[in-house]
Amino acid sequence: MLTMTRRLFFRIFTSLVVALIIIFASIGWRIVTFDASNHEGTFDCAIILGAAVDSGSPLPVFKARLDHGIDLYRQGSVKALLFTGGVGQGDSTSEGDAGAIYAQKHSVSASDLLVERKSKTTLQNLEGAKIVMDDHGLRTALIVSDPLHLRRSIIIAKWLAMDVAPSATPYSRYETWKTKLPFLLREIYFTIHFRLFRQ
Repeated sequence: MLTMTRRLFFRIFTSLVVALIIIFASIGWRIVTFDASNHEGTFDCAIILGAAVDSGSPLPVFKARLDHGIDLYRQGSVKALLFTGGVGQGDSTSEGDAGAIYAQKHSVSASDLLVERKSKTTLQNLEGAKIVMDDHGLRTALIVSDPLHLRRSIIIAKWLAMDVAPSATPYSRYETWKTKLPFLLREIYFTIHFRLFRQ
């Protein structure tokens, strides 16, 4: 009887592990194969999702997103740039403000720059961006980030009823699987977390 119970437990445990692996693999595949530059036409703004800064200067991951946002602006794909992100630990300048300063240094008109400066997470980035867009009468946006980050970002934005499309930076610092894999695993986890808890 005890042997049968152990076998049943083992089968249930094995089935659960296999199911979890399939779920993780499926979500990972959708993230990796997501069309992260699926847009055409002109949008009211580009929402540039925040990333780390150091002493007010964007670090490489954020700089890659900013450079792509500036490219979109210069190409006429967007009419304005909306920078998101609050103040990180040990810093005094918000990610949003650092992004705007960087854009001004690259000859983007100050009148075409918008800033959200309180958010700490992707969900908060987009919630804050939506408020700024509503305040300025903007309806459509491109979301700018790293390729592996964009599927979850679009899922969240659609949940917030935002009219958006993805635009991945071609300058992403996540160039090899050594750097991509930790990012991918993180995105799988947070995608599941958002689906379950809307956080």
